[in-house]
Amino acid sequence: MYEGCRADIRMNRMVLKEGRFDEKVHHCSIITYKPEEECIYLVAEDTDVTEFSLDGNYECRIKVSKGDTACIGSIVERYWNKAGRVLKFRIKNGFYKNLVN
Repeated sequence: MYEGCRADIRMNRMVLKEGRFDEKVHHCSIITYKPEEECIYLVAEDTDVTEFSLDGNYECRIKVSKGDTACIGSIVERYWNKAGRVLKFRIKNGFYKNLVN
């Protein structure tokens, strides 16, 4: 469904009180979307996987032909493999359309 699409992820809330809030927008591409797991597998294009916090909530904006689709979630895994810098993003509360630019 979203395979091959571009996505931008940005931290919108830090869970830990002493955690580091990251304001940077990270550019990614989607490897696969697994609706049964409510997970999106992303490849980070210009950011090392250690820059992503496992203790934060992120907004993921997916660029599709009919406009942007977004979701809120968290990164549950981050690792390197032959595809590159992989992030496993777990979706919370489904997708919504981005109606405001």
